[in-house]
Amino acid sequence: MIRLTLSESERHAVQALRRDATLHPAERDRVEMVLLSAAGWSPPAIAAHLGYCAVTVRTVLKTYRTTGLAALHRQRPGPPPNAARRQQVTTALERLLAQPRTWTTRQLTVALREAGIVLSPRQVRRYLRSRGARWRRTVRSLKHKQDPVRVEQATRVLTMLAERTARGLLQRAFLDECGFSPSLPGTWSWVLPGTRKRVPYENPQGRRWNTLALYAPEGLAPAFDWIGSPRSFTAEDLIHFLLERPPCPVPLVIVLDNASLHRSRAVQDALPRLWAKRIYFYFLPPYSPELNDIEPVFRGIKYYALPERTYTPLAALEAAVDGAYTDFELDRVAQRATQLRPAA
Repeated sequence: MIRLTLSESERHAVQALRRDATLHPAERDRVEMVLLSAAGWSPPAIAAHLGYCAVTVRTVLKTYRTTGLAALHRQRPGPPPNAARRQQVTTALERLLAQPRTWTTRQLTVALREAGIVLSPRQVRRYLRSRGARWRRTVRSLKHKQDPVRVEQATRVLTMLAERTARGLLQRAFLDECGFSPSLPGTWSWVLPGTRKRVPYENPQGRRWNTLALYAPEGLAPAFDWIGSPRSFTAEDLIHFLLERPPCPVPLVIVLDNASLHRSRAVQDALPRLWAKRIYFYFLPPYSPELNDIEPVFRGIKYYALPERTYTPLAALEAAVDGAYTDFELDRVAQRATQLRPAA
């Protein structure tokens, strides 16, 4: 009969392992086998008590006698991981994914094979998941056309405007235009297994609904104002939109891009009238839409606030866009109301 005799140090080591919260149930059973054997239990009695085969208990006890605590931990089947091979594949995948192109699993498999690394598509997916890679939709970017110096300078100016807005010295706002067509861009949606959401397509030619919006998320006079039109906006529309706004208690600084509408001669001629109402412009550097805080608002309205992706009559599209803008304004007001304290 196999019976273990533990020294005082060995007993303390096994009991310390027993208190490990991360121990696997199978490893915990092996610890109990060793302790019960040291307490005088026979392998058949230990097997009956823990629900194992007596041969398994004898194997664990014999292995512990020769290798010690290492016998109590689970050993992964097969050879040990090839760290050098894993690093080689990981480095190659990172180099391929950093290229300015799109990749599918099969394309990555072919590219790795050309580099001397032979893997199946399933193995490539496992490596990608281990690196935290995700299958995501590509996005367009204009950063390759930006002037980094001007973008950095504009970031500092926007930060300064935000600080002065928080102190009540001025009101920072963002302005831009956004167009909506009868067939909006495709988005993700939950569907049942084996089905796919199909959105009817409508020709957008001459059937767009355009909006001009001003967004001031914080400050003494927060606002979200907009107008809509089935035609393109003109400089006169922009000037009228700004001059007809309620007066602001502090100077209003509007952040906008360099669209021809914003830089037109008519707008330049109207600057004295805008300055008389304390309305000023700050033009962003070219190709920097990420600096305009109204862009995420447009994206949220276009991609999420309009669940119906197709509108046949233009009136239906107009009503849907107006409702989405109204819901966003109400949500913004409700969120601000929860943050404000009542006057003393």
